Amino acid sequence: MSLEIIFTQTAIETYEAIFNQIDLKFGRTAAKKFETKAFQTLKTLSKSPFIFRAISENPEIRKGFLHVNCSFFYKVSIEEIHILYFWDNRQEPLLS
Repeated sequence: MSLEIIFTQTAIETYEAIFNQIDLKFGRTAAKKFETKAFQTLKTLSKSPFIFRAISENPEIRKGFLHVNCSFFYKVSIEEIHILYFWDNRQEPLLS
């Protein structure tokens, strides 16, 4: 059984920002490769929602990895997985 993946508005905006950054810096091929990896990872996540660890600051939120430079944060409910946002790991951390 697979859970439905729901993107928050913030997830859409942060995903697009990272995609566009990759496209500008490395080209369309690299951006499409990132997109393929992201959607493959989300497809796997929908089947195995607990494959990534919960963050210590909030055990309801989990951190998934797409690439050494990109992570995403999500929350699992009974029927859905809510993708909260994507994060460029080279940025300053949100939590201290």
